[in-house]
Amino acid sequence: MDLSEKVKRYAEIKAEISELKSEADGIEADILKASEADLQDTKFKSAVYSDNAGNAITVTNADNVKLVYPTMLKEIFGKAYGDVVKEDVTYTLSESAKRLLSAVYNKEYIKDGSVAKILDGLGLDDKSRKVLEKKLKGAKYETDVKNLMQLGGLGEKAAQENAYLVSEAVAWQNLKRLLMINNEQLTDEIVERAVDMIDSAVVVERTPKTKFTAKK
Repeated sequence: MDLSEKVKRYAEIKAEISELKSEADGIEADILKASEADLQDTKFKSAVYSDNAGNAITVTNADNVKLVYPTMLKEIFGKAYGDVVKEDVTYTLSESAKRLLSAVYNKEYIKDGSVAKILDGLGLDDKSRKVLEKKLKGAKYETDVKNLMQLGGLGEKAAQENAYLVSEAVAWQNLKRLLMINNEQLTDEIVERAVDMIDSAVVVERTPKTKFTAKK
């Protein structure tokens, strides 16, 4: 194949890639629309769509935390400020700080909740419970779902619901821990003030992310 033919073939390939990308984008848009409806008003953070061959597309809601009033971060985090906020030309939050701010902003926390209370209601044997108490972190939803299914023997739906509750309980514990660093005692007024400050300081945009898993 001479260079002229290669150029011609290259152009054909680029056109095919463009056409296939357009088709893939359209399919992804349809799946995102379906996931928005399927996840609305549920305790799930992800939805999986698959074919008969074992290929799958996973849609997971991801939160993007944007600062509105960055100067309020020092008051929000108090003594913990230096540990979770990196000062630069822009403000950079640690992943744990993002999760906390996102959970509070979206009201995705259970006041006085804990992982222990959630496990109390699952009827687990002592061994499974102890392992799950160490494994459930509330940081990675899919990982918590997997652990609840494999270590707790829960079905997929129950695991998804309880993983969501775990993330809410962990969010509360992290908020409580933060407030106790900066206050001698924890009162409803202190919690409400912290929530109000976070609502004013950040904006959280929730966008779905897709992940394609090919058949094995």
